Amino acid sequence: MSFDLERVTSQLVTGEISWSLHYEPECESTQDLAREAVAGGAAPGWTVTTDLQRHGRGRRGRSWTAPVGQALLFSTVLQPPVDVLPLLPLLAAVTVAGGVELSTGAAPELKWPNDVLLNGKKLAGILLERPPGSLVVLGVGLNANQSAPELLEGATSLAVEVGHPVNREDVLAAILNDLSNAYERADREGVDWILPGWRSRTSMLGKPVTFRRDGVLQHGLAEDVGIDGALLMRTADGSRLSVVAGDVDLVRPD
Repeated sequence: MSFDLERVTSQLVTGEISWSLHYEPECESTQDLAREAVAGGAAPGWTVTTDLQRHGRGRRGRSWTAPVGQALLFSTVLQPPVDVLPLLPLLAAVTVAGGVELSTGAAPELKWPNDVLLNGKKLAGILLERPPGSLVVLGVGLNANQSAPELLEGATSLAVEVGHPVNREDVLAAILNDLSNAYERADREGVDWILPGWRSRTSMLGKPVTFRRDGVLQHGLAEDVGIDGALLMRTADGSRLSVVAGDVDLVRPD
């Protein structure tokens, strides 16, 4: 099963980012390929997708696995404006969700810092890495056409949720277009719209959550996201904490 780059290119809108698309049938990791491209002088917009990652990785060193040709797996090289950098994890999640909704009609929700959910289950993960220099590598693993038995517990796919296979090329084109539009909007309006955009796609604010700090499990309420992209938490004793990294989980009712 091959990936049709021409189908993606035909749908891309000319904008602030000049996309350069590449396809590898299989690789160790699209993040590694993108980082190598950066080291070799690749310009912003360099993007690679694959049908199989042997050692795909997620946040905090986790692995990311998917059957051949069933997931949308890609990494892209970006050079965001300086004021966008702290909010890039949130912005990336907003654009992935926006692209999914535009191309499939499914309306994902977001979970801090950059998980994309559908009907409460994980649909996509996002990984941001910063090689030396000013460029950022954004990696996305999105469950597209896996069947329910092929998914890990707590995960879902677009095919499961919408009831039919989806075209991965169309989803990728929609995400890249949304990302390009977000860049242009940030240039035009600044970054004040990014947090409201993220808030509009999350249901976790005001909900009880757990998180770990210094190895200790803590409970609190997720209150908001800050201008630095941190999650603002209210603990049981009334104090407010700013969580800048780590995993935050919703407390599910019994």
